[in-house]
Amino acid sequence: MSKKEKKRPVKPENGSAWVAPFRWLNWTFEWIAYWLSHLAIFVLIKYLGKLIILIAVISWFLEGPRRRREVIRENWSILLEKGGGRMDALKFLHQEGVDLRGLNGEYGFFEGIDLHGANLYGADLSNAKLAKANLSNTVFTNSELNNAVLDSADLRGANLSGSFIRSARLQGARLDNADLSFTNAKGAFFIGASLVKADLSEARLSQAYFHSADLTAAFLQFAKLDSADLNAARLRGADLSLTDMRGVKLYNADLRGAKLTHAILEGADLTRADLRGADLQNAFLKETFLEDAILDSADLRGANLRGARLKNARLRGADLRNVRFLNDSSLKNADTTGIILK
Repeated sequence: MSKKEKKRPVKPENGSAWVAPFRWLNWTFEWIAYWLSHLAIFVLIKYLGKLIILIAVISWFLEGPRRRREVIRENWSILLEKGGGRMDALKFLHQEGVDLRGLNGEYGFFEGIDLHGANLYGADLSNAKLAKANLSNTVFTNSELNNAVLDSADLRGANLSGSFIRSARLQGARLDNADLSFTNAKGAFFIGASLVKADLSEARLSQAYFHSADLTAAFLQFAKLDSADLNAARLRGADLSLTDMRGVKLYNADLRGAKLTHAILEGADLTRADLRGADLQNAFLKETFLEDAILDSADLRGANLRGARLKNARLRGADLRNVRFLNDSSLKNADTTGIILK
């Protein structure tokens, strides 16, 4: 009956005195409906209703981009206001793929947030709480992270080149293969952090704390590590050539196979440090503490050992050719078995 004409109402049969009035009333209404259905205006109204619904649906889709822009602006406003809801706003913006360069998240609480792969170039996250956050492969180039809390955060592969992370907390953080070159991390806390193969070349790390940190095969050329705490740190195979390490603390540190050519280690404490096979050519070791250190097969050619303390140190097979200012008193009780002097 898709296109069939509507049937004319059939006159009702007489029933009981109670039922008959209702049947006739229903028959009257059927006639009214039958008559109205044949009026063109009501047919037009039916199709106009369908057209209005179609227009509304099309408009809803066409207005989508504008609504999205409004929601994005609203979430940006929440971030700038520094009030509640900042974490949800930042999550939304990241999930929407919004450009987060220059973000102002100062003092924000973003603990545990997932921002992996985000571009936060030039962002200000000073004093922000980002502990346990997923920031792997995130770009923080030229960003501000001073005093930020990043304990146990995942920063593997992150780019922090040229950023400011002074006095930031990164205890137990994972920074393997991260780029921290040219960063200013003076007084930052990297205690127990993992920085395997991280690039810290030319970084300013004065008075930073790396106690028990893993810096295996890390790159630290030209870095400033003066007065830094690297006690018990693992620096096996790390490149510390031309590094300023005056007064650095490397007690019981693992420096096996590390490269320290031309490094400045004046007044540094390397007591009990393991320097087996380390390259210390032309290193400046004036008044350095190397008591009980292990320097087996280490290359000390041309090193300056003026006033260095090597009491009870082990130098089996070490190369001491052209070493400057070395005297017998410095080697008191040291094991010099097989050392090379000429």
